[in-house]
Amino acid sequence: MATVYDLTRRLEAEARLEDLARGFKAETADPAWFLGRQWQLGEHLGEDASSPVRVEYRPSVVPVDPLGGDPRMDPRVTPAEAIVESEPEDFWTPGRRVAAGRRVAAGLAAAGRPQPTDPKLLLGGLPVPYDLLDGAGLDGRALWRRREQLNLEERWFGELPPDPEPADLWDPAELAYNADFTAAGAGLQLRRHDGGGLDWYSVDGTTPLPEPVPAPRPVSVLAGRATYPGAPEPRWWQIERAKVDIGGYPPDRSHFATTLLLDLVLSHSDDWFTFPVDARAGHVVTLEEVVVHDSFGDTWTLAPPADKWSLFAVAGLDQRSLVLWPTVATPLLGPPIDEVVLGADEDANVVWAVERRVTGREVPSTQQPAPLPPASMPAQAKPSFTYLPTSDVPPRWHPYLVGQVNGRRRFVQARAADLTGPTAILAPEPESDLLYTDPVTRSGTPVHQIEPAAVPIDGLVLERRAVLGRRTDGNPVLWTQRRRRPLLTPPGLRLRFDTLQPLVGAP
Repeated sequence: MATVYDLTRRLEAEARLEDLARGFKAETADPAWFLGRQWQLGEHLGEDASSPVRVEYRPSVVPVDPLGGDPRMDPRVTPAEAIVESEPEDFWTPGRRVAAGRRVAAGLAAAGRPQPTDPKLLLGGLPVPYDLLDGAGLDGRALWRRREQLNLEERWFGELPPDPEPADLWDPAELAYNADFTAAGAGLQLRRHDGGGLDWYSVDGTTPLPEPVPAPRPVSVLAGRATYPGAPEPRWWQIERAKVDIGGYPPDRSHFATTLLLDLVLSHSDDWFTFPVDARAGHVVTLEEVVVHDSFGDTWTLAPPADKWSLFAVAGLDQRSLVLWPTVATPLLGPPIDEVVLGADEDANVVWAVERRVTGREVPSTQQPAPLPPASMPAQAKPSFTYLPTSDVPPRWHPYLVGQVNGRRRFVQARAADLTGPTAILAPEPESDLLYTDPVTRSGTPVHQIEPAAVPIDGLVLERRAVLGRRTDGNPVLWTQRRRRPLLTPPGLRLRFDTLQPLVGAP
């Protein structure tokens, strides 16, 4: 019997060297082979250029002044969204209204005085789920408004509201926020802010910043290569990440950001370097001078050319300046308190404002269908009709008609009327604060007006909700945010005038 043996030859490394430094040198037996491969792959075609190593810059930091001189509206502490979007009487949350009412009731009882009997001083209009307390006690906010008339002591209310109340920066005609900040005398203008995130690109400068006196001291930092997901590695022998597919970005010329990213990744991936800049929130940071020291020992002074574009620039300010706001990255958003849909109805030649949600409750905004006539009628019966001047308008649909206000074309709020009876009956007024010029007083004078350019052709949605965030000192901040969002199609109503409606069951 014959026996067959399979012999396998292999090389195994033996760590016989006692010098660790030599092992870290990664010596190769044929360095010329690596140089040849680099030549074949075109790595030697690069320019004999240096790389930035160290950067010296002179920063000047100018704080943004508190809005209106109110220290509570300091952008260095309070998020910019809370400053711009705060409403008057934001202090009066449902819990504070209930608690203050109970404290005042206890104070009146201790003083031997009766409670006021005016029903307008009772809790009412609380959002869901606090609406269960409507009418259950005195309203602290209503009592505070009439404290002098009712001769109420302020100490009975406990925690007092801020004095003065925050200014309402919402423009009811433009349906957006407007604000004016200052920084060392320079103006920072915020116009037509839709609500939500607010950053450096939301403002424009109106006047340039003054030159710092004395000149700021230089800061020296190390430069590093810019890295981002999907960026090719700068060396040939580095393994790139396989989870990022650059080919997944369609080269659509209509999307400038995508085209710029592809050009950056494919052509200039290893030509971008970054260096850290120490800055503080709520300030305008300006790089007065930037000097780069490269690997060859040369120095280069950087200056942004006036005729070149920049990814980060505030219009009206120098290209070296940037506004840094403290913003809320992940705010807690409450459910919508009010929701209104607006859109132009060209058939009816009006702008409809449809209330969908009021004080947290969904409200009906559709008309119940009219009963249909019987399918068959006696041949000898004559049909009977009733005259209607127009078709019915569903509830919560508020019309805005074109009018001239102080020489300007505006959509002016009107009210539908029921003309089926001997006297006209006006439809109920809007309940949402979003459809009032002054939501606090609701005086109705002047009535709500809308700038025509504020309503796009596809319509928009107005929302009002509570937002909770934190300040830079860690304390919570609560405010009420109004926000506008686009629609896919505007609300429309097929109005018909001078119609005859069949009478059901008529002989």
